[in-house]
Amino acid sequence: MPLFNKKPKVRPELEQEITQLCEQHNEILLVSLCTTDGFSIKAVAAKSLKAEADRLAAMSSTIAALSDSSAKQVMKDDFTLTIVETASGNLLFISTEYMGTPCVLTIAAKANMPLATVRFNTKRLSDKIKQMA
Repeated sequence: MPLFNKKPKVRPELEQEITQLCEQHNEILLVSLCTTDGFSIKAVAAKSLKAEADRLAAMSSTIAALSDSSAKQVMKDDFTLTIVETASGNLLFISTEYMGTPCVLTIAAKANMPLATVRFNTKRLSDKIKQMA
């Protein structure tokens, strides 16, 4: 997998999709898009989270890499989605692509948002991001 020296620019469509998702679902605490090698492209977090975009990107890319390695070793297939469940909510990490760059989309949601709803919206946002050329 190639390393990228520059992160892709944040397009207005990306900003709009993330903003719309957060406005529709106030249970969402975090939406973060980063390259697979750990460069933050865009991160939006609730004020209650004290998360830094660079740390989020490093964490997301590491979890995605471990997930991909595990998927290839055990299932002989590529990683698509990893879910981390906690008592207070769920973190979802999904493989995507933004403007030709392999990326990881991370979404964190409170426990009162059903996992199926979080998963559906994560997949939908990932698909929309892939369509941005």
